[in-house]
Amino acid sequence: MLGRRVAGDSFLNGLLRHGGLESLVGLMLNDNEAKGFPAEIQARAPGLRVQMATYETPQPVIEAGTLFLPGPGLESYAFWRRRMGNQRAFSLCGVTHTTSTDRVMQALATGLTAPVQPWDAIICTSRAVQSMVRRQLQENAHYLQQALGATRVGVPLLPMIPLGVDCDAFKRDPALGAAYRQELGIGAEDIAIILVARLSNATKFSPLPMYLALQRAAEKRGRKLHLLLAGWIEGDGSRAAFIEGAQKACPDVKVHFVDGQNAEIRAKAWAAADIFTLPVDNVQETFGLAPVEAMAAGLPVVVTDWDGFRDTVEDGVTGFRIPTIMGGNGNAISLRYQMGADDYNAYLRSTSQAIAMDIGAAADAYHRLAEDAGLRRQMGEAARARARRMYDWAAVIPQYLALWQEQARIRTKAKEFAPLIRGRQPAPTRPDPFMLFADYPTQRLEPGQRVSLVPGASLDRLRELAAIPGTVARGSLLPSLNGFAIMLERLAQGSMTAAELGGTLPPDQRPRAGAGMVWMMKLGLINIAPAAETKAD
Repeated sequence: MLGRRVAGDSFLNGLLRHGGLESLVGLMLNDNEAKGFPAEIQARAPGLRVQMATYETPQPVIEAGTLFLPGPGLESYAFWRRRMGNQRAFSLCGVTHTTSTDRVMQALATGLTAPVQPWDAIICTSRAVQSMVRRQLQENAHYLQQALGATRVGVPLLPMIPLGVDCDAFKRDPALGAAYRQELGIGAEDIAIILVARLSNATKFSPLPMYLALQRAAEKRGRKLHLLLAGWIEGDGSRAAFIEGAQKACPDVKVHFVDGQNAEIRAKAWAAADIFTLPVDNVQETFGLAPVEAMAAGLPVVVTDWDGFRDTVEDGVTGFRIPTIMGGNGNAISLRYQMGADDYNAYLRSTSQAIAMDIGAAADAYHRLAEDAGLRRQMGEAARARARRMYDWAAVIPQYLALWQEQARIRTKAKEFAPLIRGRQPAPTRPDPFMLFADYPTQRLEPGQRVSLVPGASLDRLRELAAIPGTVARGSLLPSLNGFAIMLERLAQGSMTAAELGGTLPPDQRPRAGAGMVWMMKLGLINIAPAAETKAD
């Protein structure tokens, strides 16, 4: 139930349903993915043409025109594209989820010196996260300008497109809800407030302010309040905060812990609820899918006025946004995180400690909604309509398609950042190892060096040696078995230069000829005359 995984899975379904696709290309990282991807897509969209690309065979991506990435890190993919020799080959499109990790912050920073182009984009899912990404880029760009005199950096487009949901999936069954309320002991006149999230005071929210607000609302002696915590408690020290915290801070509220990872139980909990709440006070959050899901379910929401909630929840119309405040000097927090003295959870806990919501305002919101069934219905209907209008994938996917078309338009005319220079490494952070370590061996293979067959060498002998464990490290970097057969047959007629021998291979295998020759020498099948001897001849 990690948010980014739920969002990614939902996005794929939305794209398949509303994208009007003729085909879908998947960039495969390994053979296992290559086996599973087509079957998964066919199960979701029968009949759709599925193509697969690899880092070594990027043509399907080039033909597609856009490579969509499940995160904001563009650097390695920009260098991959640059290695192809054409930085206009396709556009990159990443998307933000969590942006508070050191990995993501580092990716945003290093992307400025990578060949990220004006036709690339990082989708920001809320105004708040868009502002955060801009600040991160601006601070690092200023440093590069000061330290290195940089006049240009690789800055992508930063469009704002929200995450989406399948609104139809959140239709509630009143009968199911009534049965579950009875099972939990929630009376017909009682009020059930649901929270759907990971229960972590490190990475999601501090439960104490919510508990205190609910207790204040309960003390007003209105309807009996029940809190349904539909999620799971993470093993990061959060158990005491959620369980003991509830017992001590809101004794007049009945708190139910239900298994939010179980889809059947989660559906029951949604159906049983009257109000949704999520008082996030953590920088790990960027958009927040759960409030949108609650709106799609027709529930009024009480959330903190925080990051993406500010965009999704219309205060006073679809629910209430509770004011928040942040304060203090965070340099000590960032220092400890950067130096590894604090892990990610400690970093988040440290920042969250200095973030507060207005407990009184939250208590008033809970009480007001609990006591006014008409207001709950009014806000719930407004929430349902807003979710359908703005956050259903039918409304969101066209925004992605429009962005990809705009990126294609920009790609045809914008000035290229960091153009390729003949003779220089296209990816200097990961250059060709045979160039980088050129002074390690006695010599490098040169086109004019003479290659000859060792007596007794044959294709059968090659196959016999190749079967020995450890002999083949990465077969895809070598010529095919047929390619080796061609070279061995040619060498059986007499020695020849490395360039001539490589030329005997089919064109698609020639780039792997040199590695194949050295590998055959490694197996004792051929000899390659030293360069000095070649010159003497």
